[in-house]
Parts: sequence; structure tokens; C-alpha cells
Amino acid sequence: MQHLGTAIQEVMARAEAMSKQSENSNSQTEHSADINCPDCNDTGFIIEKKEQTQPNGEVVLKDLGRQCHCVRKKALKNAFKNALIPDEFKNARFDNYEINTDAQQTLFDAIKEYLKDFPNIIEDESERNSLGFIAAFGETRIRSLQGEAKYQAKEDHNNFGLGKTHLQMAAAKWILNRIRVRDDIEMNAETNKRFNLDLNTKSKFDRGCQVLCVSDITFMDDLTSAKMAGDGGETFKNLLHNAINVDVLIWDDLGKAKYSESKEGLYYQIINERYLHKRPIIFSSNEDKGTLSEKIGYAASSRLLGMCGDRLYAVEGEDYRLRRGA
Repeated sequence: MQHLGTAIQEVMARAEAMSKQSENSNSQTEHSADINCPDCNDTGFIIEKKEQTQPNGEVVLKDLGRQCHCVRKKALKNAFKNALIPDEFKNARFDNYEINTDAQQTLFDAIKEYLKDFPNIIEDESERNSLGFIAAFGETRIRSLQGEAKYQAKEDHNNFGLGKTHLQMAAAKWILNRIRVRDDIEMNAETNKRFNLDLNTKSKFDRGCQVLCVSDITFMDDLTSAKMAGDGGETFKNLLHNAINVDVLIWDDLGKAKYSESKEGLYYQIINERYLHKRPIIFSSNEDKGTLSEKIGYAASSRLLGMCGDRLYAVEGEDYRLRRGA
């Protein structure tokens, strides 16, 4: 399972905090003004004395720890920061998404039904785990037209300004707030004894679902630049690792970046790895099935569309930005 190192580090850190809090439980805090959580003194754990029956039948009091409420709050704050939700969509929610057209209703209903199934999708590691919003008539196809035909195609098959990004970011926040996943962790007997954790050698670790939001042009440019950075490929590896291993990847404007063979290879590497490990992708694109394949590669497109199954929606409608302007 992914994130084992992070899980173990967090358990160890909390265990250390339990130990420190137990040692200092009878001492006064000199800098109480600097403490954010008075319940646990910022250790993340609250120590309680509980009776335990020993093998010889003797009942003794032992210091046992439970997670403080502040841990979840801090973890959620960090998760939102790491998700990279664009500032312009910080307030994007489902209750402030405007529905004025059939296309917008379709998009809203689609993501609502997807999130309804999402807990099972994550838990069951389903192969059909993704959601895609694409164009009925792709941007590349429109650009290839000339004169009046091009203008008419823009009018008839608009895919811009439908609120796809708004819904994707609202979904990101919904997942961050509501979904938790379980990772396997390994804890040896010595660590269990030292911190009185009573964990099995192989145990489960609950954590928040991790989300990463990327915009296609910026993300692909960052990957390309990182390849040429003079850090031995460290930045590139980190960017690639995050996109491949995060629980949920939200990919906005997929296929918007200018095509190159190098980028096609990156699309395939990311999508294929997520396909193999059954990690969801929620994406939007202004390309249709055919033109998207041309922009990201046929192999990557085949896997991605297969991950969506019947959760692939081709939509077109009126641009709300132009409507507001009018």
C-alpha cells in the first residue's frame, strides 16, 4: 500500500508525543500562551489512566493515549494546502454552482452520483473508478475548420464556461472533508512495548484521503522544466511521484498543453500507473474522444476512458461567462 512511510512516521511521532506528555503530565506549562490546543498541549494525544488486568490477575492503572480532536483539524488544513486548489476556486461549492442550462444540470448530476458511490470506489479499489467531462466536438477539431464553418462550430458545440472546474474543485473539497482511507503499517514488538501502543505487527492506519489538483498546461510545463533542472532530477521525480501516488488526481483541462512526444510519454506514465494501481482520476477536457487521443496519446486515452466506463460525459452548451457579459 502507498504512503506507508508517512503512516509509520506519524504513528511514531504521536507515540513520542504520548511519551513526552506522560512524563510532563504533572508539570506546569511555562509558555501556555504559545499552545494552540490546551487539551493535549499540542502533542496530538490525550493521556488517560485506565485499569488493565495483568496476566497474574492484578489490576493496575496505566497511561493510555487517545488521539486529540486537534489532530484531525491540523491534518485537514495540511491536506487542503497540499491539494493545490487554485485561489479563484477556494469558495467553489456545490451549493453555489449555478445551473442555468441542461449541460450544467448534466454535469452537476454526474458528479453528485459519482461522489455518492465514491466511498465504495475507494474501499473496493474498483477498476471503473474515474469521472470525465469531455467535449462533444473537440477544440482541436474546431480549430481545424475555416471561416464560417469554424464560427458556426463554436456556436453549436461550445464546451467552455460550463462550470466544469468549479465542480471539480468542489468535489476535491468534499473528498478532503469526508473521505478517509486505511493504510497497512508495520510496527515491531519493541515499538509497541516502548509506547504501549498495542498494535499488531500488521495494523491499519486511518488517514484522510489525499487529493492533488493540477491544470494541464501548468502541470506539463512544470514537468518539462523540472526535467531540465540542475538538481539531478529530484524535482521531476517528486512531481511525477505525487501525480502517480496521490489517492485522487483532479486534472483540469486535460489535453490543453501543446503536443509533444515527450509529453505523450508523461501522460502515459501517469495515467498507466494510476490505471494499474486503481487510483481515480477526475478530469475535464475541451477535447472529444478522438481529439483527446491525439493530444495525450492513444494508449493513455484508452486507459483513461476505460477507467471512466459509463462515467464519461460529453457535454456542450452556452458559455456562462459570455451570458454574464451580455
